[in-house]
Amino acid sequence: MKKNFITLLVFTMMSFVLQMIAVVFNGILDKVAVSLNITVANSGLLNTMYAYGAAFGAPITLIAFRKIKRVKLLRIMLMTTIIATIALIYAQNFGLMLVIRLIMGISSHSYGVLATLMVVSLSSKERLGRTMAIYITGNSLAMVVGLPLTRALSSVLEWRSIFWILNIIMILSIIHFKLFLKEEDQVSTKLDLKSELQFFKDGRALSIILYTLIMFVGVGAYYTYITPYFLELFPSTEGIMSLILAFLGIASFVGNLIGGYVLDRIGYAKSMLLGAILQLITMLLILLLQPFKWFSILFGVLWLLFVWFTGLHLNTGIAQVTQNKSSFMMSLNNSSFQLGSALGSSVAAAVISLSRIQDIVYISLLASIVILLIQVRFHKKYGM
Repeated sequence: MKKNFITLLVFTMMSFVLQMIAVVFNGILDKVAVSLNITVANSGLLNTMYAYGAAFGAPITLIAFRKIKRVKLLRIMLMTTIIATIALIYAQNFGLMLVIRLIMGISSHSYGVLATLMVVSLSSKERLGRTMAIYITGNSLAMVVGLPLTRALSSVLEWRSIFWILNIIMILSIIHFKLFLKEEDQVSTKLDLKSELQFFKDGRALSIILYTLIMFVGVGAYYTYITPYFLELFPSTEGIMSLILAFLGIASFVGNLIGGYVLDRIGYAKSMLLGAILQLITMLLILLLQPFKWFSILFGVLWLLFVWFTGLHLNTGIAQVTQNKSSFMMSLNNSSFQLGSALGSSVAAAVISLSRIQDIVYISLLASIVILLIQVRFHKKYGM
């Protein structure tokens, strides 16, 4: 039990690292744009390419390497991420950086899918929600501590130094996995595609995957550009941007924590319906109160809280629907979240280039409406 708890903490620390790798540029997009002599819209492509790699990489990886044991494949993907991070640090060409971010998305997200399945296997069914909440705490800590600190130190600490720190943590983690994760303790990565494809007949799984895809289109559109969004609307926020990012991080932490307890009480389906309603309400308020600085910031924080509240239930729902027997369906759901983020940020980049950054809110608002409709239909059909 003690070994499992320590391993859970290592997985949690790695979830912090992976979240930082995925979104570290979010808080400093304007500064990255200046340092690379590119536009803010183009600097957002560093996150977009990562998301595209994550979206398509994990399912393909699980199929291509299905004969490799789960623990071994996890270590391979983590080592690939370490090597790709070093390559990114030394890359001087923006085009090459985009390719490396694509590779990082593939390897780190493949690791993330396998890690999620292992974390689920470490928990009893009665404590699954709380165990998942502990695991995802690493993600939210990246938002609470990592992004604000990155912004605050951006004048003295270059982004490449941040990646060196993250790499050290990954190296320590892979050592732990080598010593304490034994291949015989875990399920094989081997996929029986015929059995896996049977899950496509389950409308519950497909509804969750579609919900995930659309929800993260909205998240990718608004959250990717949230720093330049506030700076464009309210230039006076430059001096307090680190504080705003800290509040956004706290919101993600609180949303994740509340989500874990709510999940254990009312189940994933009702929690997803509640999350969709709350996201729609806050996004409407963001749009209606856009000219008012403090209201815009307040409801932006609340919106992110409800996103994280909802996000906890997505993978948990897939795990429960498939009885934690399908790494492929789990990877598809994770890929939907990454693909949604990539599509959302791509559409937002086009909107920014053709119109105004303020208009990205409409993308997120539409996504909130669609996920609410999906979940209402889900309840009518399955009565959950």
